[in-house]
Amino acid sequence: AVAGETACVPATQNPVTLAASPCSPSDIPPARRAGIKPGDTILSVGGVTTPTWTDAVRVIRDQRGATPFVLERDGQRMTVQVDVTTVQRAADLAAKPGQPNKLVDVGAIGLGQQLTAHYNPVQAVPATFVFTGQMFAGTWQGLMMFPEKVPAVFKALTGAPPDLNRPVSVVGASIIGGDAAEQAQWAFFLVLLVALNFFVGVFNLLPLLPLDGGHIAVNLYERVRDGVRRRQGKAKMPPVDYTKLLPLTYAFILVIGAISLLTIAADIVNPIRLPE
Repeated sequence: AVAGETACVPATQNPVTLAASPCSPSDIPPARRAGIKPGDTILSVGGVTTPTWTDAVRVIRDQRGATPFVLERDGQRMTVQVDVTTVQRAADLAAKPGQPNKLVDVGAIGLGQQLTAHYNPVQAVPATFVFTGQMFAGTWQGLMMFPEKVPAVFKALTGAPPDLNRPVSVVGASIIGGDAAEQAQWAFFLVLLVALNFFVGVFNLLPLLPLDGGHIAVNLYERVRDGVRRRQGKAKMPPVDYTKLLPLTYAFILVIGAISLLTIAADIVNPIRLPE
């Protein structure tokens, strides 16, 4: 949760277009008044840790009045009091324009997110490893949450508003990538390509045939089995008969094929678009 630029805090927004109401340029944003600067990392808000920017936004929306913010700046921790302003915003953080959205009272401080991080050559090497680890962990978490996200695909087929966290196919990823290219968001486009490659790599490591992870699991099983038999003074057993695993393999292929067809259909009928 790294702070970016500050801006005035509109009192409300249009529930359909989500356009913000005008505010006076002379209004000093609460974040700037409290001394928050671009590049500050928000560690906690009101005693609640905020590891990501989304976490910070959710916590700030629940705050009112003077609220302690724990920041990290140039390796030093500090606490500032921010006078959180009460404003009206769409109840759903993922609300889209073009449909009536319910407005609710939330807290705001007039602070944007820093989208670009800058590193010197020395800092870039460890930062690369950290980012790679975060990508791997996020991809694995997404795979574990995959089954519970499948119902969102069926909802998309019925014309429901797109769920930004639903699974997408190659078609959906291509649409999002095309939107990023049209808007010249090349950094996002590059990260999208990296995320797709990470997903393919991590998915391929699942211990299920015919994926590579399934073959690795069988080989590990053979190694462990033969190692135990060797300690017991017994001879090695023949290699695993893959034909006995064919029913499970066919079932996995059918499930993946069905999910692929569903996500492709959802991405054609009700695609997720990158907001302009």
